[in-house]
Amino acid sequence: MTAYNLAVCFAPSLFQLNVSGVATAGRSPQTPRRGGKMSPGKPDQKELLANVAANECMALMIREVKKLFMVPEELLAKYNFSYMDRGDAVPLEELGRKRGSNSGDYHSYLETCIQGLLKREVQGWVACTPLDDIEVSYKKVGDGHPLRLWKCSADIEGPPHDILQRVLRERHLWDEDLLKWRVVETLENNSEVFQYVVNSMAPHPSRDYCVVRSWRTNLPKGACVLVSTSVEHDDAPLIGGVRGTVLASRFLIEPCGSGRSKLTYICRIDTKGRTTEWYNKAYGHIVAGLIKRIIGMYQHKADGPETKV
Repeated sequence: MTAYNLAVCFAPSLFQLNVSGVATAGRSPQTPRRGGKMSPGKPDQKELLANVAANECMALMIREVKKLFMVPEELLAKYNFSYMDRGDAVPLEELGRKRGSNSGDYHSYLETCIQGLLKREVQGWVACTPLDDIEVSYKKVGDGHPLRLWKCSADIEGPPHDILQRVLRERHLWDEDLLKWRVVETLENNSEVFQYVVNSMAPHPSRDYCVVRSWRTNLPKGACVLVSTSVEHDDAPLIGGVRGTVLASRFLIEPCGSGRSKLTYICRIDTKGRTTEWYNKAYGHIVAGLIKRIIGMYQHKADGPETKV
């Protein structure tokens, strides 16, 4: 539909036209009385012109939605939102360093993340209503940033190593919002700087993420892990609309027998531009949806009638 066609649909509900002295919301004004009776004919010229003007105004608002309802980046750059700034990414060479110290690097930081994931801390998690057999919970982190840490767990038909490769290299198959992706720099055999762009509901701009990620496949009992966090990198300029921040992204895949695995995903991602209330209400469902699509990659439906063989 064109902008004007959409305007014809929405204008009567959004504008209150008071042409004939009777304001109406959600419907056109009544035709004025003539000689004490309602005229059965067409609306008068004044009413028609008012309706056309409302449609044109609505169409203009639809066409210029970015100018009217989005804050310019130049204006946003002049302000500092402290609750968002706490989660800004740091350059790769500074990741893992403590303030006032030159010790530590991204190797030690990623290893700390992996070891923390393997500890399987159970305290502090608040369980939510399961979504399609996917366990959902969250935890409040006391580091000053308001976003919750979300966790989703589910059983999946597949071995850990295969699932890890799907998560690591085939994101386009389970993330329907993925637009672009590339490896910026290979650091080691199991570490790299990765950049990807995901779509967002229009008119929201796309989200661009640059992360350092590391994975392990040689863990006890055949488990696999993938950990990621945002970093700044000279070879990863913004290729999306807004640069988001991955505060934490952790995949733990553990075998549970008969070719099955338990997939646990822990994440805390600042998409920028959304309120804390939105994260609290909606983000758990979004994370569960991602896990559901990964599970769907391993669900095979047989064709043809059922037999007794």
